[in-house]
Amino acid sequence: MEQELTEAEAIMFVQEAVHDPKNQKLREELIDPIIEILEKPSGRKQYIEYGSSFLGENATMLAKEYPTKAVTFPRKYVDGLFAMFNFTMKSFKQVLKDVLKSVSSSTEFATITSSPTNVIHTVALYYSDMIGNRLLRDSARQQLGLSVYAVIFNKYYKTGLNESVMTYTYMQLDNSWGIVKAENIINWISTTVETAYGFYRTKLSLNMSASILVAFLNRLRNSMNQNMRGLGNKYYDNLENGNLIGADITGDEDHVVTNNYTVLKDNLLRLIKNRDELYYTQGKLYPAIAKLKNVKMESLFEYSTTKIKYEDIGRIIDNIFYVFLVKDGHSVDEINSATYIGRITNFPTAVDRAIAGKPIILPYSKKYKVDDTIVKAHICLVATYILNRINDVK
Repeated sequence: MEQELTEAEAIMFVQEAVHDPKNQKLREELIDPIIEILEKPSGRKQYIEYGSSFLGENATMLAKEYPTKAVTFPRKYVDGLFAMFNFTMKSFKQVLKDVLKSVSSSTEFATITSSPTNVIHTVALYYSDMIGNRLLRDSARQQLGLSVYAVIFNKYYKTGLNESVMTYTYMQLDNSWGIVKAENIINWISTTVETAYGFYRTKLSLNMSASILVAFLNRLRNSMNQNMRGLGNKYYDNLENGNLIGADITGDEDHVVTNNYTVLKDNLLRLIKNRDELYYTQGKLYPAIAKLKNVKMESLFEYSTTKIKYEDIGRIIDNIFYVFLVKDGHSVDEINSATYIGRITNFPTAVDRAIAGKPIILPYSKKYKVDDTIVKAHICLVATYILNRINDVK
């Protein structure tokens, strides 16, 4: 069971932080009021609940592999967040404005002034490490990242974007892109925050200067901006050239055929068609994959056993073999290895991108009228099924 510091220990840490007179205004008028609320279990719970509502409003967008829509800021969330720390947006901005006067006039303040709640989230993130509270840390990281992402998204896609063009753009990216490795926007945002925070972790403190606070947030913003600028350049080139994934995709395009492994594929499909118990019962396979990919087991089971056609399952098997055996250069025997097992959670992206311009996830989602998270989970399920049955079909 995860251990937290007691309230007394947490208060002791706060009291022992050394004051520097030049940082007194930031400490006393912003940081201390935030810590005073977060010291209490009820305050931490309320902060996390506000974060959950914020992420919930943006859940569909955050589950996508690439940018699609601007961040939604519920008014209740913004006002409530300031109010729980006994601020109004106006009073908070005024104190922040006074604090920022101590920072060089050449410094860029857009990340803070555009979304001043970032200051609250930065303090909450740092404090969560002080007391060892994982739930508080996760919430602060996600709220901070999403708030900064909102500023960057609006910079490049202020009037919105064409999702079909963005889908095409994403499909052309290779695995060197962080947004591809992350598999969805929320993972990418969280990873970006962790990287920036890791760099400034030892510099941040309860007695930090405004310069350090601004430098951390600017580093986070610049990291997101660099990635979004590169993606945006490719997106607008494709928009100008009319490159997009058509809305009439059916998922019936030609697909890769791994000739050397056709017999394996056919034997695996034969097991499934004969209603193999491993695939057709909600035994160990479905609960594990549903938990891994955070989807409802019943929805995954229904899609896998009553909706998707055998030919499309075959295409997934083909693509898994192509990725692992052909592109990655592994042997069939290595399907029983830790290397393959470690690959399972990332197979959806790799399988979707096995053939440039001929994805699987979006077409299957449209064809079978299911959320793309179910399609991704099913790819992982098929990969796990192969792991369990490969010795039976060699």
